[in-house]
Order: sequence, then structure tokens, then C-alpha cells
Amino acid sequence: MKKEYINILECVGHGFWEWNPIANLISLSPQWVTMLGYEYKEFEQTKEAWMSLIHPDDLSYCLNELTALLSGRVQHYQHQHRMLCQDGSYKWVLDQAKVIAYNSSGYPTKVIGTHTDIDELRTTLEMYKQQKK
Repeated sequence: MKKEYINILECVGHGFWEWNPIANLISLSPQWVTMLGYEYKEFEQTKEAWMSLIHPDDLSYCLNELTALLSGRVQHYQHQHRMLCQDGSYKWVLDQAKVIAYNSSGYPTKVIGTHTDIDELRTTLEMYKQQKK
């Protein structure tokens, strides 16, 4: 993806990620890492590191949705889940992705996506629901 597009995404608060599922290589933008309170230089950019941050209650559904994307059952991945922040708290993010490249066998070789911090929105909605009861 062009650097200017990544800059635009980050200016409006979206973290960007790119994943090659065959090589298991992940590239995360600084905004993706810092929105969770981690230092970019120190964060291990692997699928395993990313998965270890997903709240245990959200992990299986998240992985099922990613599998659906990779298998072609869905064209767009969109999932809300909690991510572990550096301070030990969890933050809600909206994770969205799309496969943009395939190998000659039709298997995805490049998936791009964004992370958006929706923690404040989720908190506000929960407070609103509690007030309506």
C-alpha cells in the first residue's frame, strides 16, 4: 500500500496492518502498536504476538472470521474484539481486512487491514443501555 494512504489512515486514528498468510509475515503500523500503549520498536510483529493480545473470550470467533476470509467464504473481514494493552487493560478495536493478492493456486498471499479504537464508543453504548433499563 502506498505510504501516503497509510499516513492518511493513521492521521484519522486507524492502525494499518499487512499479512502474508503463507509466509506468516505481519507488518504493523506505528499507530496500530501505539494505540495499545506499546513501543513500536519493541513490539514483535508476528501473528503469534498479535493473537496473544486478543482477549481469550474473543479469540476463537476472531480466528473463525479470519479463516472465512482466507477460504473465500467472505470477501471482507470485520470484527470487534478486545485487545490487551501494555498497561494490562483491554481496549475494544474494530478490525477490518480484505485479501488483495493470491498465488497461482488461489491461496491468499496478501491481506491488508485496519484497527480502529472503538473503546470509547463501546463504553458509551454500554452506559446508554444501562440507563435505558
